[in-house]
Amino acid sequence: MKPAKRLERALKSLLLAPKILLRYGTLSPTRVKFDGCDNWIHIDPQDRRAIKKFVNDPVRRRVSPPLAYWRDFLAKLVPTVAVDIGVNYGECLFGASYHTTTQVFGFEANPKLHPYLQKSRDAHPQGANITLVSGLVSSSSADSVKFYSDPSWSGTGSAVPSIHLSDNIITTEIASHTLDSKIPTEAVAGKILLFKMDIEGYESHAFGGFSKTLDAAGLAVGLIEFDTTYIRESGEDPLAYFSLLMNRFDVYRLADGQARKLLKVEEFEFLPVSRADDKRVHTDLLLITLGTPVQTWLPDNWSIVSP
Repeated sequence: MKPAKRLERALKSLLLAPKILLRYGTLSPTRVKFDGCDNWIHIDPQDRRAIKKFVNDPVRRRVSPPLAYWRDFLAKLVPTVAVDIGVNYGECLFGASYHTTTQVFGFEANPKLHPYLQKSRDAHPQGANITLVSGLVSSSSADSVKFYSDPSWSGTGSAVPSIHLSDNIITTEIASHTLDSKIPTEAVAGKILLFKMDIEGYESHAFGGFSKTLDAAGLAVGLIEFDTTYIRESGEDPLAYFSLLMNRFDVYRLADGQARKLLKVEEFEFLPVSRADDKRVHTDLLLITLGTPVQTWLPDNWSIVSP
């Protein structure tokens, strides 16, 4: 990191310190709250991503686009089943409240995070409705697969070794599951399914074991990360994967996550290229069961804009 950037970060941390102390009584809290929700979320204060996303950003009064999506679409749809795939510490899973009739599933591959997730579930008002599943989400089930993670930055945990550049990566043997094997088909049959999926390029593999659940749902609405570099590194072709999504869903991208603006995507070429040198696409996609009328799923504070 360049000295100027390091100095900038140090100054920002210094400015945030009094607010963090006022809110938690310590600069290294072990549990936090997000604006708009009274639920405690337990974290590891030695995890730099946890400090950034769960301590610093809420003090700045920032609500991430995935959390805004999760809260707003929960309120609009009141889904029968809500599934968070790639929970991390539970920004979305525990940063929201649920209707008493909603059955909630949280999938997280990193075994280091599960003690924190269990504490957060125990403290959640609807904790009895939340099922935590440990293991990799994939197209097939297995007793042992390799999982790669950085203890100092939990957000990059993945089954794809080549996307990790840090020297701190550790390898763990974990089980893999399909979503279809863990979500009861009868729970979603003809009902509303809400999901969020962010698993560092392994989304295409996860969809390979998700078809039974999606076929059963009356309406499925999901937010996924779409990163062409990570998809390729996982062994899949981004264009082929995108075509599969288009055959099942109406696809939108977050044109402005903070302003809650969506843009309809008709072709792969409509996706934004974030880096011109390698033609990489990195964006969040909103998926809606094909042909569903907009008024049945779009929250009032969200809008669809023109290109």
